[in-house]
Amino acid sequence: MTVRSEGRWPPPGSPGEPPPPVPRFEASAFAPLLLAAAERCLGAHYGAPPVPPEAGRRTALVLAATRGDVATQAAIDDAVARGRPVARQLLFQNVPSTALGHLGIVWGLTGPLVTTLAIGSPEHAAEATAARILAAGDADHVLAVAVDPTAPGTATARLLAGGR
Repeated sequence: MTVRSEGRWPPPGSPGEPPPPVPRFEASAFAPLLLAAAERCLGAHYGAPPVPPEAGRRTALVLAATRGDVATQAAIDDAVARGRPVARQLLFQNVPSTALGHLGIVWGLTGPLVTTLAIGSPEHAAEATAARILAAGDADHVLAVAVDPTAPGTATARLLAGGR
């Protein structure tokens, strides 16, 4: 595999900087964290969204994280424990693939979408999943996003292509 571009959050030299806010993803930093890294990566390769249609159809999205959106899940658990209705917004953003779907819509990425829980390095899990997708011929490129949401959180995104 070859790395076409890469994006990270937080940016180098700014270890505690929070990710930019993302509408509809306000309850935690999980989705903004992965979106910040992914958008930096895609922007470095393509410029502004959307990507060319053929590239979008042949680009897969992979998310590997050490755990899910713990802050949003805690807010849901709290509402249930108190007998209060759970805000729809929380149910929407509690699913990690929702952030990838948002990214796909903005950038025009309609290839396969895979999320996985990383046992060990999320970067390794994301790249191993990307390698399987590329080897199967299901995509020409894979945007592999690795997230560790442990405070303050880090995310790395790599646009990968098959070959050397």
